[in-house]
Amino acid sequence: MKFTKTILTAAVVSFGLADAAQADDDKKFDGLYGGIEAGLDLTKRSGDVKRDRSLYYGGILGFRSQMDNGLVVGLEGTLGDTGYNNNAAGITTKYEWSTSLTLGTAFGDDGANLIYGKAGYARTRFNPTGENNAFNDGGWRFGGGYERAINENVSLRLSGDYTTYGNDTSGWAAKTGLIFKF
Repeated sequence: MKFTKTILTAAVVSFGLADAAQADDDKKFDGLYGGIEAGLDLTKRSGDVKRDRSLYYGGILGFRSQMDNGLVVGLEGTLGDTGYNNNAAGITTKYEWSTSLTLGTAFGDDGANLIYGKAGYARTRFNPTGENNAFNDGGWRFGGGYERAINENVSLRLSGDYTTYGNDTSGWAAKTGLIFKF
């Protein structure tokens, strides 16, 4: 009788652990991830008559934790270039980096959809052409997006960001990305 109880207990524990492992596998937005993104950037510096339209490209690195209820919390960093090039003012960008906290929810029958928002800080390196007095400008970034998991390790992303640097300088960006979960 004791042997039967031991076997029965071991079977229940094994099925419970297998079920817990399966639940972790269903978390498509959990863990370390990285990727690439590109899109349209609309930056307007103080004194610009209109927003400069340019191509944004960059990389993403982050970590997310997905709860059993679908809530997804994370920290994400980016490094890229807004492509800002104001010929009239003689200013271009060299690079931009940002760090943001993300909060979202995974949904759908297969849990492969994610809607998220983010808030963080961005810093851009501006370079006046013909001069050696490049300068940094930093500000608050707010954004959000939608991500769709193609499989356990790859997802596609559509996102938008608004960055306010203050002093009548701001930027809008619409991006698409390819994300790889490690």
